[in-house]
Amino acid sequence: MKIIRNCPPGKEFLFKLPNGTVVGKAKNISEFTDIIKILPLPSLIYHTEGRHFSAWLEMVGEKTAATALRSMPINHATIRISVLRALKG
Repeated sequence: MKIIRNCPPGKEFLFKLPNGTVVGKAKNISEFTDIIKILPLPSLIYHTEGRHFSAWLEMVGEKTAATALRSMPINHATIRISVLRALKG
């Protein structure tokens, strides 16, 4: 069984729209994955294109997912599926 670590208080990942509006918050990889599934597409594209996910994923011990996302080609048509696959890696 994989241990799910919570990040330190105040270090949660804040999912934002490009205009800065917060649309979700995750304290561990389970919450992160659940939010990715329903996250508005503009937010997913914003964070993926900005490469915002990798440092946070490394902080919570998800180094494989962080590396996969860092090197993932960005395709808007398949972005959600690609990110979810990288998180399962």
